[in-house]
Amino acid sequence: MDKNNVTQGRFDYVEYDSQSVSLQNNLKQQFVTLSQLIESNIGTGRASSLVQTHLEEAYMWVGKQLRDDQIARTGGS
Repeated sequence: MDKNNVTQGRFDYVEYDSQSVSLQNNLKQQFVTLSQLIESNIGTGRASSLVQTHLEEAYMWVGKQLRDDQIARTGGS
């Protein structure tokens, strides 16, 4: 299958444009701040590890939504 003839699929790489990069950087800083706040106030243990894991998952989903929004906004990569 020729990649040039394939419509934008869910597994295709999409390079973020400047708008998406800027928003992701702003959100990332908020995730980092929250992660540090949790780490310094909750300490270590299973609960803290789970909170950090879920923050990582949430950040991953932010990236997915930014990708989808960019595709909707620009029509592709």
